[in-house]
Amino acid sequence: MLLGLLVLPHFHSVLALSNAPESSASPAAAGSANKIPIELRENFPLLVATVDGIDVPLQFDLGNGSPLVLQQSVLDLIKAVPTGESSKFQDPKGVFESPMFKVARLQIGTAVFTNVIAQLDVHSPSYQPAQIGQKGYLGTGLLKSFEVVLDYPHRTMTLVPRVSSESSSGTCKGTVVPFSPKWHGEPVTEADTDLGRVMLWWDTGAPTSLLRKTFAQEVRSQPAGDTVTTKRFTLGGTDFGPWQFEMWDVTLPGFDGLIGYHFFARHVVCIDFPGNRLVIGQ
Repeated sequence: MLLGLLVLPHFHSVLALSNAPESSASPAAAGSANKIPIELRENFPLLVATVDGIDVPLQFDLGNGSPLVLQQSVLDLIKAVPTGESSKFQDPKGVFESPMFKVARLQIGTAVFTNVIAQLDVHSPSYQPAQIGQKGYLGTGLLKSFEVVLDYPHRTMTLVPRVSSESSSGTCKGTVVPFSPKWHGEPVTEADTDLGRVMLWWDTGAPTSLLRKTFAQEVRSQPAGDTVTTKRFTLGGTDFGPWQFEMWDVTLPGFDGLIGYHFFARHVVCIDFPGNRLVIGQ
């Protein structure tokens, strides 16, 4: 299946514009809550996964809907088998095809996934994303049956398996912010600000929070500066303002901006995929 992807300039984050490639991966031994250590490097979270018996540092990218992205050196080392299919994505320099491979076993903490579909990490020669020591990226494709608790202050990411969308594990406590139904289970929510109501994608692949310049121009009828501070930033009925957004000259497909590093650095955030919601800790 072809995958449409958008890579925003200046950082790696990959935002899915269509369904991620199908994968027969399943959590073979998810068990109970699975706490995984992370490092924060240049505002990006890095974790170590075991890929076919090899420890591989991966950047966790909440804006990437694919299961797994690996550099060629890792695919060669594990002798990954090509599927014969490819995915399509776009970076700031053009549209590219990325071949897909089958990875026999992926372990993240205590969670084990088998028959994972991985994409080759490729980019335009004139564009390179931030290098923080990663050998690939972990997207959200394997995590749709989990509550994903991101605790940057304590440098952990916890995966909590959910039996069903109706029965919460009770792990996530705080302000509940529902996903936008327009995005079919992706971590996109609405917020009330001084500029009006905005649609925001939550993204660990973004080193900051940002809005597209055209949005600010539309509501203010004047050119936007480099930053804007909204006194009111209401999510799920709770005001987290004031909040500063950088203004970027980018085109975003159906949403107005991104919530990136600085929010995660201040708040424990639970991405409850089965419940189609975020829960922001106190």
